[in-house]
Amino acid sequence: MRLPDFAAAKTSLDFNAGLYEEHLEEASFLYQQRVALYHNPSVTWLNVGEFEERLDAHIDGLVVGDKLALGVCKTRASEGDFGELFAAICVFCRQNERDLVLAALDQLDPADAEKAAAIGDAFKYELPDAWFPDFLTLLASGDPKFAPILSRAFGYRRFPCGPQLLSAMRRCAAPALPELVWALGRIAYEAARAPLLDYLRSEEQAVRLAAAGALARIGDSSVVDYRLDHASPNPWAILSLGLAGGRTAVSPLTELAHKNPAAIVALGLLGDPASVPLLISLLAKEDTAPGAALALECMTGAGLYETVFVPDEMDEDELFDSEREQLKQGKTLVRGDGRPFGSNVTRLAQSQEAWTTWWRANQDRYTPGRRYRSGGLYSPAQLIETLSADRTPHQIRAHCCEELTIRYQKDFGLEMDMPVRYQIPKLAEASAWSQSSSGRFEQGEWYFAGYRE
Repeated sequence: MRLPDFAAAKTSLDFNAGLYEEHLEEASFLYQQRVALYHNPSVTWLNVGEFEERLDAHIDGLVVGDKLALGVCKTRASEGDFGELFAAICVFCRQNERDLVLAALDQLDPADAEKAAAIGDAFKYELPDAWFPDFLTLLASGDPKFAPILSRAFGYRRFPCGPQLLSAMRRCAAPALPELVWALGRIAYEAARAPLLDYLRSEEQAVRLAAAGALARIGDSSVVDYRLDHASPNPWAILSLGLAGGRTAVSPLTELAHKNPAAIVALGLLGDPASVPLLISLLAKEDTAPGAALALECMTGAGLYETVFVPDEMDEDELFDSEREQLKQGKTLVRGDGRPFGSNVTRLAQSQEAWTTWWRANQDRYTPGRRYRSGGLYSPAQLIETLSADRTPHQIRAHCCEELTIRYQKDFGLEMDMPVRYQIPKLAEASAWSQSSSGRFEQGEWYFAGYRE
């Protein structure tokens, strides 16, 4: 029997709505996977791009769904998880539905960090330029719901918003300040030097760290001296010394390396091969081995990897009584096939023997007192090569990106969570710049704000 026209239409609408819900579910899964992949050392930054392409295809599928898809997105933005919220905001932006974006912002609970981050990511990638003037007014208001998200988006896009950021900072409470301060560093707002120096003495660690990074990017040399004076009592400053410090930073970081893992990574960033024996010795301790391996790879680019078995973490509340008893007795729980719970992972080698053997064979290529990155003399070109290399760990890439601005006062607007399709042309631009300015900076020397130490 033939369905009445209205019934057939309803069936078609229900079917299409179901498709759009599937698009949102898949987009949510891929977005959450993408976020997690930046913390997975076995996944390269180029591999992340494969997930981004699939995610973008689902968002495009929702965009072409027009009004019906918008209705589904509106519902899931309110009731769904943070991945669905991200996808919905992307669709609203592409469809120029500003009122739907503002409605989603209104419904946001600022305490929900995952949803706040999801909206922030969507704004970073998709917020239409035509909306910026109106959203700047929202930023300047200092509303704790809007200001952190908008400051991250404007800073990420390097949109000039210094006066609005300063206005928001005067109105915002401490929890919102790190994002605002971070954005000031991204846009290199010179008029912010004085308030940033004040924030360097904040009681909030996150605010101090953001202020130190912002001042370093602006090129304020006083921040380096302050970090040296406060590195020991204030762990927040330690890693920053690796990003901005000079020769004088090597000694205090060496003293701190046995006490603080951040000092280990900072030594790798400074890149003085005199630190290599210390770093190899730190591979012997479980709590310092990961940082030492990262620091060694950062300096040498040796590419030493190992595959190890990592046991699953067990939640005793989810175990049977017999299994809990086995754990108390020190026994290893096994699957039905007799294998222990866990998986093999590939990581940077933490073997002292492997690194000692490598160093004995290669140490003649390194001169103490010079700086090295990924096995070559430290320079803009070497930083960009490290950034471009497929297997460079995500953490090292993030540091290299900061160092280009801090050391050489060159910002290409590159961010490590930027979609790969946007990173590639920015890296090409950076490479062209490094070739054209190759004679300006001496390889292996110590620079800050474009000037040699």
